[in-house]
Amino acid sequence: MEASEENYYELLGLEITASAKDIRNAYRRKALKYHPDKNPSPDAAIMFDKLSKAQELLLDPSKRSDYDQRHRARLERQKKKQEMDSKRRHAQEELEKREREAKKMKTEQEQAKAQYESELARLREEGAKRRQEDWSTETKPEVTELSGENELGALKIKWKRKRYNFTEQDLRDIFNPIAEVDSLALSEKKKGSAILILKTVVDAYGIITKKDTHPSLAPFESINWATGRPPSLVEKMIRAEEMQKEARAAIYGTTSRTPSSAESKPLFATGSQSFFKNFSIPINKVSP
Repeated sequence: MEASEENYYELLGLEITASAKDIRNAYRRKALKYHPDKNPSPDAAIMFDKLSKAQELLLDPSKRSDYDQRHRARLERQKKKQEMDSKRRHAQEELEKREREAKKMKTEQEQAKAQYESELARLREEGAKRRQEDWSTETKPEVTELSGENELGALKIKWKRKRYNFTEQDLRDIFNPIAEVDSLALSEKKKGSAILILKTVVDAYGIITKKDTHPSLAPFESINWATGRPPSLVEKMIRAEEMQKEARAAIYGTTSRTPSSAESKPLFATGSQSFFKNFSIPINKVSP
């Protein structure tokens, strides 16, 4: 290492503002420890030589002035390097932190999805088992069951947890007057959401259509099909109703007569049996 690269102040244990007297005193203390007469170690001889050069340079005003200028520049470069290293470390730490948070969020989402799907499957299984028990214990002679009314309607509902702290009983009290609730389960992972199973898809569809108009449903941010799309039966109903509306428009659009209230009644309405007749399937009569 060249003399200009040696940190003489650090070698003597001094600050750059040290006086000539401070330099001499520091040199004497250090020299006593490393003088070849006192310390025969080869390393001590090297250190003694450095101390001698440090004293000689720092006691020469001209040489010290040049050295101090280079020394300050070197310290400034080291400071900037340390700051850059610190920024790099901080950026790396932030990146690793974001990656950990993203991984944690993904894991929680996957866990919540698995729990939701498991809970939905359990509720469906319980509902199907309960309906099967009802059918096997009841006497229904000469009855033709409607396929749509025996299909559960599964909905996913959400609300603001900070504003409403609904319990299962609260939700039953809200929805039962509108449609018959088969079962429901509050989400443990995602607060402010629940799976709601209605007795039929008719009831479920009725809840969805009343979301923006029924006062009791105002607290809910969203009410959607639990599977993300309507059951096939509901899709058929919607298509049939659209076709009926198109047919009425075609008929009454060419005449001055307007349809009566009976004629303009929607094909699919909650509690209506008219549409299901097109999809009925026979069920064997159950003996008492």
